[in-house]
Amino acid sequence: MRCIFRRLTAAGAGRRWTAPALQDPCVFIPRVSGAAVPHLYSTGAWYRMDLPGPSPRERGSQERRGERTSILKSPGFPEVGGLSREGLTELLQRSLVYRAGPLVALNKPPGLPITGDELSLSTVLPDLQGALSLSGELHVVKTAARDQSGLVLLSTCHHTTNHLEDNFRKARRQKTPTATYWAVTVGTPDPPEGEIDVPLKLQTIGALQLVVPDLSPSRGSVTRREVKRTRTRYRVLDSGAGCSLLQLQPLSTFQSQLQVHLSVKLSPVLGDHVYSPRVGRVLGVPISLPVETALPRTQVLQEALLRRMRLTQQQMHRMPLHLHLLQLHLPALGKGRKETAVTAPPLEYFLRTLSLLGLTPPEGRG
Repeated sequence: MRCIFRRLTAAGAGRRWTAPALQDPCVFIPRVSGAAVPHLYSTGAWYRMDLPGPSPRERGSQERRGERTSILKSPGFPEVGGLSREGLTELLQRSLVYRAGPLVALNKPPGLPITGDELSLSTVLPDLQGALSLSGELHVVKTAARDQSGLVLLSTCHHTTNHLEDNFRKARRQKTPTATYWAVTVGTPDPPEGEIDVPLKLQTIGALQLVVPDLSPSRGSVTRREVKRTRTRYRVLDSGAGCSLLQLQPLSTFQSQLQVHLSVKLSPVLGDHVYSPRVGRVLGVPISLPVETALPRTQVLQEALLRRMRLTQQQMHRMPLHLHLLQLHLPALGKGRKETAVTAPPLEYFLRTLSLLGLTPPEGRG
């Protein structure tokens, strides 16, 4: 087995990796101040694995079969990197999905930085405030991470924000989910419904700081908060073509918790170029690879799945992370008010992927 691991990880050996820091995965940002946080999920070339391109004959065959039509072209997904400040503000204004009292919710595309001095969500909040004719200053309450798509909850009232934050903390203590995600995964977790209870910690591997599972943490490491016990509730909504549509409800918060948990279940998220290399294959059977050698690189898919997705492996570095913050449950805000479920429908590229894979979302959600 050791020889198999060496063979499977040889592609990553001897390569030099840069060391951007990890961003908190999404869930909770009480305020929008602070410096830019570099990220590992990126379509940049730092983790790109150089692979030979198809021959002219193969390219012609692909074009005749229509295999070059994919989510990267039709309908495509919003790439925010090339937008101006005005363009990003307009995009976010169009993505409004909820507005009540001091609260505003948006449906953000993947790849949008949350904080930072460069163009990001925090830098355009004053412009968005003006575009929505809001009297108070907008700040972030809760948001999908940079490379996730989905809900961004904003507020103009710090009292309301504090109330929501207290409710989210109480829900975590009671192990009550307040956030629901959808994910497209490569593989299907076994069993199809359950909870993933895996302690996580940050570990420096080479020049990178990555999240790794610690299956047998000492009591002292947990007490010193070097390791955190984390839990994710999951359910398979549909499966086929070697992939699945999952509903995920984190019961704790940790950097990249959902991506790492799904890699532990041998079902990495589609478009996960950081933690999916920890899942290898031997004779078509998924296996876990050592975290010390399974370094970030472009996700590798089997040929049959690439054909289904109308992609080539050379295009995979552009594949966005298929992890969408679908819904947030908000408590009643004031007497006589009811609890509210704020929903952001999956974006067009996400639905297009489901269609290509033959996966059907639950009725009324897609």
